[in-house]
Amino acid sequence: MKLAILQTRLSPYFVACLREFKQQTGAELLIYAWPNQPNAPFDASAFADLGEVFNRYEYSNETILNQLLAFSPSAVLVSGWKDKGYVSICRRLKSQGISIIAGCDTQWKGSLRQHIASCIAPFHVQKFIDILWVTGERQRYLAKSLGFDGDRCWDGYYACDWDAFAAQPKCTASEQHPYFLYVGRYASEKGLDTLAAAYQSYCEQVQEPWMLVCAGAGPLGNTLIAAGAKDKGFVQPKELPALMQGASAFVLPSRFEPWGVVVQEAAASGLPLILSDACGAGVHLLRSYHNGLSFPAGSITGLTRALKAMHLLTPQQRLTYGQASHELSKQYTPQRWTQTLLQGLQQIRNASF
Repeated sequence: MKLAILQTRLSPYFVACLREFKQQTGAELLIYAWPNQPNAPFDASAFADLGEVFNRYEYSNETILNQLLAFSPSAVLVSGWKDKGYVSICRRLKSQGISIIAGCDTQWKGSLRQHIASCIAPFHVQKFIDILWVTGERQRYLAKSLGFDGDRCWDGYYACDWDAFAAQPKCTASEQHPYFLYVGRYASEKGLDTLAAAYQSYCEQVQEPWMLVCAGAGPLGNTLIAAGAKDKGFVQPKELPALMQGASAFVLPSRFEPWGVVVQEAAASGLPLILSDACGAGVHLLRSYHNGLSFPAGSITGLTRALKAMHLLTPQQRLTYGQASHELSKQYTPQRWTQTLLQGLQQIRNASF
């Protein structure tokens, strides 16, 4: 089996899924991807077992197309339609009878732009995509509006490297030195101004406040430090499970978060969750007062209350929350991702006869 990948930027969780797929099938992969972002400098050596990853910007669209045609893949997995060059390549490949599967993490918002996209979908996305592989419920609404439903819409497009996080033993030190953990880019859409203000307010309202530990990179690091947070800087994926295991609760205050794989990583690690209602993954991975707390995105008061409420839980209650998170995290694994792709490809082959 051969699978071609046209990716924006490779992430450790996506690579974990490709690795599982390759191990189960022995598939040959041909991968093009954008280079890493400065605020997410993943160690590229961690992807080496997949084979060579070609820098998309070093090759023309025509060169990529010709290489893909020579490769003759069973299917192409493309990361949406943001890259117009990828779109033109997929149009040509689809005309040659090669199946195109596009990933999508965009939530349905009912905006004017999305309504227009729905109207033009028969002349745009439907012309170069066979299957839309979405992350979850909010994304499925968008897929349906674009004309992809039934067997033409798969879910579970994102899955963390579940074994890496779930296999770590729970750190007993978390109750001796409890801390809230944030992991992500230090960018405005992550709601870090809300987190900084809420954390300061929380510290004023409780005795012996927990530390706030942050791991990431970006322009708003100083905002977190000024609020009293401990900045760990960017943490490579292999070091993240241990950091998760030492925490007492995970916080993601995003104003804009189409999905948020880091939520599943935290859940798999057995952490209670505090999420803004903007987080797409929260629809599937957070149940209020079962494994965590939700608050309105951008609400300093709402996040302060959530931090305080988590602080006031007993250790046993937090353990119960963490166990519930762990169970919910099992919805998405590289193994399930691989089975979805294999069974979906079989369905495509059957439909072609």
